[in-house]
Amino acid sequence: MGTFADKHIIFIVIMSIILQAKKQYLRALSDAQSIPIPDFMITFAGIFQKIIMENLFFSMQVVAPLVLLMLGGYAGAHYKMLSPAFLAEANKFVFKFSLPFMLFRNVSAAVNTGEVDLKLIYTCLITIAAMITLCCLFVPLFVKRSGQAGSMIQAIYRSNFLIYGIPLGMSMYGEAAMLPISMAMAVSIPFYNISAVFILQYFGNEECRMKNEESANARKPHSSFFILHSSLTVLKNPLIIGCAAGAVFGLFDVALPGWLDMPVKSVGDVAMPLALVVMGGQFKFRSLHKNIKMVVSATALRLVVIPLVALSVFIWLGFRGAELCALFCLFATPTAVVSHIMSENMGCDGELSAQIIVLTTALSCFTIFGFVFWMRTMGVL
Repeated sequence: MGTFADKHIIFIVIMSIILQAKKQYLRALSDAQSIPIPDFMITFAGIFQKIIMENLFFSMQVVAPLVLLMLGGYAGAHYKMLSPAFLAEANKFVFKFSLPFMLFRNVSAAVNTGEVDLKLIYTCLITIAAMITLCCLFVPLFVKRSGQAGSMIQAIYRSNFLIYGIPLGMSMYGEAAMLPISMAMAVSIPFYNISAVFILQYFGNEECRMKNEESANARKPHSSFFILHSSLTVLKNPLIIGCAAGAVFGLFDVALPGWLDMPVKSVGDVAMPLALVVMGGQFKFRSLHKNIKMVVSATALRLVVIPLVALSVFIWLGFRGAELCALFCLFATPTAVVSHIMSENMGCDGELSAQIIVLTTALSCFTIFGFVFWMRTMGVL
């Protein structure tokens, strides 16, 4: 066991590495359009050369940094560089401190767009609400453990729009995509988080109640006390506080002073890379076989079924170009990284969430490519 100082030095080194990885990740995303396609790849592609290779190459550019950070976390845990205690504390740090700052900045920027497309906003809200309703109705019928059901529901409906939205949209439409993507973020990020807190709070409490149902003091999930307790828990949730504060600052166009904005941004920037490292470190291959049916089912729904149905409806409704691109980024991207952090901290199955995130992220470069190619072939994107 190292000394207290040794542990702090190791933590500082790890955080420095994570921040450097974050910078490289953002640089890779911003440079994705300018990366040349090797000549031999274009030749091999034949008649579909440019369309196929550019879309596939870009999809891989977006996914690769996320996968590498998860692999780094897994390797660090495997070779005992990241202890289970450190990963657990880092998990709490991301959930209670770093993520709220990141959401505060993103929601504030998204709300303060200055323009409103009501058709796009209502479409986002109605589609997300429909997904959540269907998941809450049907997932518990097939997934009997309450904690796993909560994690499954969140993994199916919640996409990684926060990470994929801007780079994907910018790659296809440049600055023209920023306005519809910002409007979609302004409504989807708070809705995602508020819904997730209620869902995980309910199923997490149900899991605890089932484990203690023989106790005379076991809490009934439908009692008025439970509803009051859940509502108070939701209001105290760090992510809800971050979203609410960001919405208020954005609506009233309030900007933080420079001396305060920089540390807030720095802490928020740590959230995603650290969450990916923690998720990789807590990933367990040995338990994957127990959850394989749930993982594959959630992956198929998240990457194939939901995008196919949603995009077909959006095209039928008349969405085209940059607006359709924003909806595509919202509903066709893999499971959100923060779903693991939230499941782990709210009494649901964080391990199952991590497994779904890993598989959806790894396969998303192919499904994103497929849907982009399909819509461009149809002439709607």
